[in-house]
Amino acid sequence: MLNGIERRLFVAATSQNDGKTTCSLGFLEAFRAQKRSVGFIKPVGQRFVLVDGQTIDEDTVLIQQVCDLNCPLKDMSPVAIERNFTRKFIDDPEGIAPRLRHSIEASYAIAAKNNDLLIIEGTGHAGVGSVFDLNNACVARLLGAKVIIVTQGGIGRPVDEIALNQTLFEKENVEVIGVIANKIQPEKLEQTRDYLTRAFKRRGLRLLGAMPYAPQLAWPTVEQVATAIHATVLNGRQCLSNRIAHIVVGAMTAHNAIKFIKDKALLVVPGDRDDVVLAAATTDLLRKDIQLSGIILTGGMQLAVQTRELIMRTHIPVLVVDMPTYEATALLHNITVKICNTDTEKIVLANSLVRQNVDLDLLWNLME
Repeated sequence: MLNGIERRLFVAATSQNDGKTTCSLGFLEAFRAQKRSVGFIKPVGQRFVLVDGQTIDEDTVLIQQVCDLNCPLKDMSPVAIERNFTRKFIDDPEGIAPRLRHSIEASYAIAAKNNDLLIIEGTGHAGVGSVFDLNNACVARLLGAKVIIVTQGGIGRPVDEIALNQTLFEKENVEVIGVIANKIQPEKLEQTRDYLTRAFKRRGLRLLGAMPYAPQLAWPTVEQVATAIHATVLNGRQCLSNRIAHIVVGAMTAHNAIKFIKDKALLVVPGDRDDVVLAAATTDLLRKDIQLSGIILTGGMQLAVQTRELIMRTHIPVLVVDMPTYEATALLHNITVKICNTDTEKIVLANSLVRQNVDLDLLWNLME
C-alpha cells in the first residue's frame, strides 16, 4: 500500500444505470495500468446472482471475472438485498443493523488488503438503502471514503440531481470530490462540458470527466433478450452472442418490411408471417452489409413447415414466445443491459471512454 494507507473512492450516481460500473471498471483498469494495486467492493447490491450457493451482486461478478481480482467474491459483495430483506430489517432493526455494518467493515478490510486504492461502488442514488440504515452516504461515511458522483448528460437536470445527492453526503460529513457526466450526445460534448464545469464550480464541485454516449454499450445480445422475455430458442443457438442495435416490428407487408431491415436488427414478427420472415432471411443472405441479429416469432404461432426448414438451414437465431407482438416489443425496450464478462468489445470501449475523458491524475490526487 502507498504509505501504508489505501485511498478509498466511493463511486456514487444520481440514479440507476448512470454508469457506475462502467466508471468503476475504467478506474480499476486505468490505475492498474499505472502499476498501482487496486481492489473493489460493492457493499450493498440490489441485483444479484447465485455463485456457489452465495448471493453475489452481478456487477461484482463482472469486475471479478474481467479484472481477476485476488479477493473472495463474498467479501467483494457482503450485503445482497434479497426478497423480504427490508421487511426483516424493519421487524428487528436493532439486531440486524450492527450485523450488516460489521459484515461490510470486515469485508472491506479483506478487499483493501495490500492495495493502494479500493474502489467502492454504490447502488442507485445517494438515498438508496435508507430503509435499512445503509444508504450510499452512510456506507461512504462508515468506510471513510471520498465520493465521486456519476450523472447522465444534459445541463439542468444533472446539476439539480447532483445538488440533491450532494446534500445527503454532506449531511453525513462525506466529501464529494467531483462529478462525472456520462452519456452525453457527442455533438454536444464540448458545450455540455463547458456549462457543467461552470455550473458545478458554483456548487464547489469539480467536473472530472464528460463522457460521450456510446450506444454500443446499450446493445443487448440475443441471449440476453431470450432470457429477459423467457423465449424458446428455435434456431441459431451458436449465434446467440449477436448484438442488437435496432428493433424492427414486422407488422407490414414483406416488401415494406425489407425497407426497415438494418445491420444488427432484431425482427419481431407474428409467428404466422412466413412472408416477412422469408424476406428478412433473404436480405440477410444476399446483402453483405446486413447481418440480421435475430428473429422473434410472437403469438405462439408456428411458421409453415417449409419455411421452418429453410430457416433452420441459416445461422439466424430464432426465438419463440407466446405473448403478442406489442407486449414482446414493449418488454424489449425496457430491458436493462449490463456488461457481461464475455462482452470483450464493450469492456474495451468502457475502459477507453474513462481513460480518454476523465482526468485520472487529478482524481488520484484528490483521493489523498
